[in-house]
Parts: sequence; C-alpha cells; structure tokens
Amino acid sequence: MVEVAVTDNGIGIRQEVLPRVFDLFIQGERSADRSQGGLGVGLALVKRLVDLHGGSVRAESPGAGKGSTFYVRLPRFAAGNTSSVGTAAPAAPQTRSLRLMIVVDNVDAALSLAMLLRGQGHAVTVEHDPNMVLRRVDADPAYDAMVLDIGLPGMDGYELARRLRAAPKSADLLLLALSGYGQTEDRNRSQAAGFDHHLVKPADIATLCAVLQSGVQAREGKNV
Repeated sequence: MVEVAVTDNGIGIRQEVLPRVFDLFIQGERSADRSQGGLGVGLALVKRLVDLHGGSVRAESPGAGKGSTFYVRLPRFAAGNTSSVGTAAPAAPQTRSLRLMIVVDNVDAALSLAMLLRGQGHAVTVEHDPNMVLRRVDADPAYDAMVLDIGLPGMDGYELARRLRAAPKSADLLLLALSGYGQTEDRNRSQAAGFDHHLVKPADIATLCAVLQSGVQAREGKNV
C-alpha cells in the first residue's frame, strides 16, 4: 500500500464529529445561513472514490481550531503487473441506470452529490432554480426520479413537489425530499406535498440509491 497524508492548520474537527466526517451531508459547524458554505458532501465523495480504487481513508484532528490530517491508502502494484489493476476496485452494483435530476441550490453540494450518483452509473442532471426545474421537465419529461432539497430559494421543495405533481408530464415522477428535519410532522408535510420518500441529512449514499431503485421499480410495476 501507498499512504498519502495531507495536513492543514485550519478549523479542525471536534472529537464527537470525527467518527462521522465521511458520512454524506455531515459538517463540523452548521448554520442556518450556510455561511461556511457547502452541505458536507466533499468527504463522502473522497471516500467513495478511494473505495472504488480499493483503498481506505481516515481523518485525525486534535480538536476544533487545531487543524486536521487526512490519510489516504491505495494499493501499490508492481511495475508491469497490469493484470491485478482491474481487481483493485469492487465490482459495480448490478442496478439499472436511472435518469435523475438533483435540485439543490448550493452549487458545490449539488455537483458533488451528482458525482456520487454518476459513480453508481446513473445519468444525472443538476438544477438550482425551482422555476427552471418546471420548465426543464415540461420540455423533457423523460426522468425517472428527482431528489429535491427542501430549502430552495423563492419556492421551497414542498411547493415545487406540489407543482410537479399537478403537471401531467411530471405527475408520476418518483420524488425524494432531502431535509435536515425528520420529525413526524416534517415527514407528514412531505407526504402531503407529494413526495414519495423523506430522507434526513445525513443520508447514506447506498440508502439513497436503494430507495431510488426500489421506488422506480415499484412505480413501473403499477404502470404495467
């Protein structure tokens, strides 16, 4: 194995957060105005890419304000030994490729989540503006599912879901809500707006993909 260590002297990681820093949508500091930027997708993407190469990644930090160190370990192959290269990464799951739309107003978070889903073999479109989503679906309705952030500008995810359900071209789409809130009333509100599933951040990428696959298959079964 080859190990690469990257060390910084930045904001560090609190000890209670450290075991979960590679989970999807985890951030050390959270604020309503997202002043720190991002939604905690970057390190989940790092882990996914390293896993695909048969490696591992871990993080260390003395604590908040004391910097962090990230260690990436990857397989080292002997010179000329190309036969083993193809066995380093785990086999891709045997699932159907879906056509998805990710609707998140934070550009970096949306693109990172799209990369994770593309790594699973899906075709992904990214949109940030709810009104553009409605226009895009009206012009090209051939999507299997949409993942909508609830906290969207101008028109929240609930209203967007209601409008998608009311439009004939998108009425049968599988709709997944992403929210930082997961109480019973939050889930009930999502269901009333027309969402099929309500996922609470941090949502595991494997869980997200499984919900997408099973949800699309279930809808296709009803339409047969």
